Formats: sequence, structure tokens, C-alpha cells
Amino acid sequence: MPADVDPVVAPEDADATWRIHDRTHLELAVEYPVSDDDAGKAQYVWEAYFYLPRSLRIHPQTYSHDDIYRDMQSYVRFAVPAMTLEELAEVPARDLRPHLESGSPQAVRELRLFAGQLRASARGARARLRCLLDTEAPARIELAARTLAVRLHRVLAAFRAELPHARTSEAKVAARWVDEDISRVAETILANTSMRMKAAGHLGAAQTLGDAAVAEARYRAVHGHDGVGSAGADKRAIEHLEFRRHLLKRFTSSVLWLRRDISEGGRWTLNVLYAVAACLAMAFAIAAALYHGQDFRALGGMWSWALVVMLAYAGKDRIKATLQGFFSKQVRKHFPDRRWRLKDRESGRVVGMVAERSAFVDPSQVPADVRAVRNSTRQHALEEQARPERVLWHQKVCTLKAGHVHAVDRRFNNVTEIFRLDLAPWLVHTDDPKERIHFADPETRTIHSAMAPRVYNLGIVYRVRAKEDVDAPWRRVRVVIGRKGAKRIEPVV
Repeated sequence: MPADVDPVVAPEDADATWRIHDRTHLELAVEYPVSDDDAGKAQYVWEAYFYLPRSLRIHPQTYSHDDIYRDMQSYVRFAVPAMTLEELAEVPARDLRPHLESGSPQAVRELRLFAGQLRASARGARARLRCLLDTEAPARIELAARTLAVRLHRVLAAFRAELPHARTSEAKVAARWVDEDISRVAETILANTSMRMKAAGHLGAAQTLGDAAVAEARYRAVHGHDGVGSAGADKRAIEHLEFRRHLLKRFTSSVLWLRRDISEGGRWTLNVLYAVAACLAMAFAIAAALYHGQDFRALGGMWSWALVVMLAYAGKDRIKATLQGFFSKQVRKHFPDRRWRLKDRESGRVVGMVAERSAFVDPSQVPADVRAVRNSTRQHALEEQARPERVLWHQKVCTLKAGHVHAVDRRFNNVTEIFRLDLAPWLVHTDDPKERIHFADPETRTIHSAMAPRVYNLGIVYRVRAKEDVDAPWRRVRVVIGRKGAKRIEPVV
């Protein structure tokens, strides 16, 4: 998604932010705060009901659990501590210099973490500046733009003052890469905010931010950094710019990402129960054999004996299959479909657990408060027949142990989950993107035709809550999709 496009936030819901990531992917960012007390344990529940038009042909026979979890992917990372740019300017001398001077292996990690902190702080400052556009006078906006440029420069200068302190070759290379990355981040934020200001008619603010962006590009050019753009760049050069940006972002941000070790919920219990089913079925076969004996002449001939053997085998097979089906339903009822262990990638320390479930549910079995939110915009019950839907339920219960998180880094007080839904399989059975329609104008008494876009509405009712907060409100958004992908997200109040 372009950097200057703001996410769509449901009203009064700052904890779950939906946005269109690209043409066929929806993305949701969920924040899970960590307790300050090392002995504390925090549990959160993410739950959603997806209302799918039946014309999409998504149902249990066409969309298995494997399909669901293939298309519902999650990426989990630590959230950097919230800081203003003024606070961040003090970090290089306080947190970076000791590690750089001592040659500590921790130096590379601190450098990468600083890049994440600058990215978050600069985006926060940009968002605050944009909030002024509709509410403040031009002079106030120009002052705010100048303040953003000055504070960003101050943070970058503070970081660059520490670069000569790097002792090891690894720290020197990492410092150079981080320097290039944060310079590009600053340039991007300044440049797209400048363009936003220019479009809004604040030419002085746009000039101030544009000059600061150009200064960063010049800095990288003078110091021999890769990936400096030019007005006449061809397609290959622009491609290289994006490749370099992505490479550096992966290097710096990967210090925050957690690894998910996923296993099937109740797997060992199910294996034990399947063994029990096999034992019971075999016991039936043995009992049948002992009852009838091994001499086929006792049953009146070989064919009668063979018939009894086949019936006993069939009975054994059906008993085993029936018991396995029964045990499978019971395990699915009492155990999650999948369990995650969240691990810090560098230390391997487990910091949390996630239990995940999903299923298609009958609309009549959806909780009453969810149905009320879903039907809040319906004018009549007959609409359910006009717009038949299937309901896909998805739930995750996340457990975080503060002591384990703080053992990785005491500065981390939040874990962020990026939930991404792939819509591509849902679009296979959509109609052509446009259809010609005909209509009459009663005022002019003329006949007209027009190409009408064909769209479908996906309703999502969801919430994120602390596990004990059972009365937390549900939110709702409408996702408008067409044959080519997602068009827009509309919060519904």
C-alpha cells in the first residue's frame, strides 16, 4: 500500500485497524499490551465473523480448514516503545554509544532497533502534522512542518555523531546500512508529506519539507550510499530503488519479528483416541473369530465361514471409522485447531502462546449480539432472502507472559499481530467486473444505458478484547470487492 494512504479505522476502535494491503489482500493490525509486572500474564481474544455472499461459493465442501489457514496468515512482532522525536534524539548517545565503543555483539541489535524506533516516531509525527490540515491556519501548519523537518534532522544528526564510535567491522557495516535506511525513511516521509501539503495549498510548508527531503538525498549521494533517485531514472533504476529499500527494511525490522512454531491442536490426544478406536475395532474382530471358531466346517462350509469373516472385517472397519469420526469431533470441540508458540528469533525464547480456531457456522447459531451488529443497517427481515450469506468464524486467544517478553528486552511493552487475509480464492466465482444496464428517465422520458460495476459486500463483525472483558463491543466494517479485488473498506456505525 502506498505510504501516503492512511488506514481505515473503525469508529472508537484504535486496537484493530483494517486496511487494503494490495488488490487481493486485507490487513489488520492488532496490538497486545504486555504487563509491566514480570509475574503478570495477559490474555487477549481476537474474534471475527465473516459474512460471505453465497454467490462466492465459499462453504465447507469447497473451503477446507487447510484452505482457511492458507489464506489467513499472521505475522507477529514486538512493537517499539512509543517515543517522540525529541525523546528519540537522546537515544544514540545513551543506548548506542556504550555498545559501539565496547565492541559488544549487542551493538548491531541496538542499531537495528534504533531504525525501527525512528520509523515509528517519524510516522507518528507525520500523522500529527496531517491532523492539522483541516483545523489550523496556514501559519500554524507551516510552523509545524518546519518543526518536523528540524526534529528529524536533529535525530539523524545525533545518530550520525555516534557512527565513528563503532569498533568492530560488523558494527561498522551495520551502522552504514542503518544510516542509509533511516535516511531513506526520513526522505520518504518528508517527500510524501510535502506533496500532501502542496495538494492542500500550503506551499510554504510543502517547500520546507521538500527541501529537507532533498537534503537527505544529497547526504546519501555525498557519502556514497546506494539507492539515490533521480528525475530521469528509468524503470530499471526505480526497480533497484525499491529493491534496496525493501532489503534495508528487512535488515532493520527483522530484529522485532517473532517466529511462529505452529502445531495441530490436540494432535497427541487425537492420536491416542485413534489408537483406542483401533483397539476396540480389533477387539470386536477377535471376539467374532473366537465366537465362531477357526474351523470353517463348523459354519456349514467354507463359503459361510468366509461370509462371517468378511462381515466381521467390515464391522471392525466401520467401528474404527465411526469411533475416529466421533473422537475427531470431540477433540475439535475441546481443543483449538492450531497452537502457536511465539519465539524471539534471535534468542529462541518463547514469549507467548496462541490458540486458533475457525469454522463455518449456521447464521442462526451466531451470538445474538453479533447478529444485532450485523443486522443494524437492515430495514426488513426479508433482506436475508435477497442477500443470502454464509458465515465463517475465526478466533485467536493470545497469551503473553510479561517476564518472558522482558527477558528479551525490557523496553518492549507491546506485541503487534499483522493479520492478512488473501481474497484471491474468494474472487474466483465473481461475475464480470462490469455489466451494461438499461433504464428509463421519467423526467426526460428517454431511455439510457450505462456500464455498471459489479460489486459484492463482505461484512466483517469483529472485536479484540482482554479475555476477561466478555462485554467488549463488537465492530463492523463492509469490504466492497469486485472481480479484480478489494475496492474500499467502509466502517459501519
